[in-house]
Amino acid sequence: MKKQVRTVTEGAMLLAFVGVMLIANRVTGSLFRDFIVFIMPLPAIFYIAKYGFKQGLLFSTAMIILGLMISDPVSLFYMMTAVVVGLVYGYGIYKDKDNGWLLSWTTLLTAISYFFEMVVIAKLVGFDLVKEVDVMLAFLSELGIKDLPSNIKTLIMSIYPMLMLVAAVGQALVTHMLSILLLGRLKLKTRSMKPLSQIILPKKLAAILSLGLFSNLLMGYTDDVTLQIILTNFGVFSLLIFSIDAYIVVLMVAKLAKKPWLTILALLIFLRLPVIGVSIGLFDSFTDLRKRVLYTYAKPTE
Repeated sequence: MKKQVRTVTEGAMLLAFVGVMLIANRVTGSLFRDFIVFIMPLPAIFYIAKYGFKQGLLFSTAMIILGLMISDPVSLFYMMTAVVVGLVYGYGIYKDKDNGWLLSWTTLLTAISYFFEMVVIAKLVGFDLVKEVDVMLAFLSELGIKDLPSNIKTLIMSIYPMLMLVAAVGQALVTHMLSILLLGRLKLKTRSMKPLSQIILPKKLAAILSLGLFSNLLMGYTDDVTLQIILTNFGVFSLLIFSIDAYIVVLMVAKLAKKPWLTILALLIFLRLPVIGVSIGLFDSFTDLRKRVLYTYAKPTE
């Protein structure tokens, strides 16, 4: 009896939290909409991890009903997506799935939600990607930038799906880290993440990705639009991966040196001068840079 009362009480408290978030989002003109996708999976994850999938399914249904009552259509879509992610992630935690399973499914569901957002939600709010690209190209033209490829619009449009996938991976990682932090604080079972020092690009993969850094040069030798699209995506993907690898190195240094401001500084530098991030990523992939960092501070990362 006490367990049933506790189950209902905690569910009611979590629903009250969800309701407050949705009301605050609506009152402030969707100010918190971007946070919904990160925060809303957590109540379902916690509830499933503690009380099981069946109880979590009932709780998630209650969340959706609450959203139908007090949320606007766009925020409701984001919340429903977050609920589905929370259900799948919570199921994985309850069944003691490994981190790879959790991240893969979270990324897949997030990528699917991004696709529906681009196709359905964008139409509802009047967003047109093609027109946005036209405005950007017109702005570049006004700045005097004329020597752009004739098919630049096609190339930009082709990058968008890949960027959505990268964003989905990033969102999945944030959800994963927040879940580990929450469940750890509540003393519920969870799997710890791999130490930063062990997250490194395999040399064979790094060698393949390094070829993508020369994709701009190769594009000058072909007029095939399909090949140019492939080269453009390959180049952008390579740049992102090496920059992420470099940022991991910076995180290690910041943690070992106890200088957290380095992470913010590095992020600003990498966004402004991507070549610096790519260079660090290349050095880390093909040299013993990471071992030297660990040796310099004479202690391993956690």
